Amino acid sequence: MAQTIETQIKEFCTAAGQPFSYDIFRNVYIWFGILWGLPIPLVTTSMHYAFLASHNIPSPLTTVLTTPIQWFFMIHPLLFGTLFGILGCVRREKERQVTALIDELQELSTHDPLTGLSNRRNFTRIFADELARISRRNADLSLIFADLDHFKFINDTRGHQVGDQVLKATATHLRACCRPYDTPARWGGEEFVILLPDTDEQAATLFAERIRTSLQAGLSPAISFPITISIGVAQHLDGESLDGLIERADRALYHAKQQGRNRVLRWRSIPPASR
Repeated sequence: MAQTIETQIKEFCTAAGQPFSYDIFRNVYIWFGILWGLPIPLVTTSMHYAFLASHNIPSPLTTVLTTPIQWFFMIHPLLFGTLFGILGCVRREKERQVTALIDELQELSTHDPLTGLSNRRNFTRIFADELARISRRNADLSLIFADLDHFKFINDTRGHQVGDQVLKATATHLRACCRPYDTPARWGGEEFVILLPDTDEQAATLFAERIRTSLQAGLSPAISFPITISIGVAQHLDGESLDGLIERADRALYHAKQQGRNRVLRWRSIPPASR
C-alpha cells in the first residue's frame, strides 16, 4: 500500500509539472473542477449577504466582497480547477500507457518478436482476405516458401546470437524486396513465406530469383560470411486452401534443396512423377 501511495504521489507531482494540466482549451477536467468548486463561493456569498442584509448593514454586497474570508471561498473554483486539471493529466497519461500496452499486445499477437515480420496467425488471416479479394477479381495469387541454407551449421559454429542476427537481417532484406502490398512472414525457424497478390507463378519465380541473388551478394555489413537461400514457388489453384498452397511451395523448396540448394524452383517445373 505504501508503495502504491508513493507511486500515486509521484504521478501527481509529475503531472503537476506538465503544461497539459493547465491547458484550459484541451483539458476538460479543469472546467469540471471549476464547476465543482463554484457552489462554494456562491453559497457562502449568498449566506453572508443575507446575514448582513437581515441586520441592515449598509452596502452588504460590498462588505461581502471585501471580506478576506470570502476571498478564500472565492478562489475555490480555481483551486478545484487546478486540482482536477492535474488529475486529468494523470488520467491522460494512464490512458496513453494503456493504449501503448494494447498496441504492444496487438503487435505481439500478429508479428514475430524476433524479426518483426507477420507470424503464422496473422499470415493466415491475410491469406483469407487476399483469397476473398482475388475471387472477386479473378486475379492471380502466388506464394514463396524460402529456407536459409545450412542455418543449423551457422547456429552450431557461430552461436545462436549470430543466428538471430542472420534471421533479423534476412527479414529486413525480404521486407525491402517486397512491394507495399506483399506479405512476408516468418513461418518457423529459418523458414519464411511471402504472399504475392496479383502475381502468377512465373512472375513470382523471377521475384524470388531477385531475392536469392541479392541475398547471396551480401545480406548485411554486420554479417561477414556468405548466406544463401533456397526458394520454392507455387501459384494458388482454384478452391485451394492455404495448407495446400504451402504444401506445394514447400515441395518445390524440397526439390530445390535436393538439387544443391541456393536456387529457386517453381511447382510447375517439377515432373509429375516427382511430386
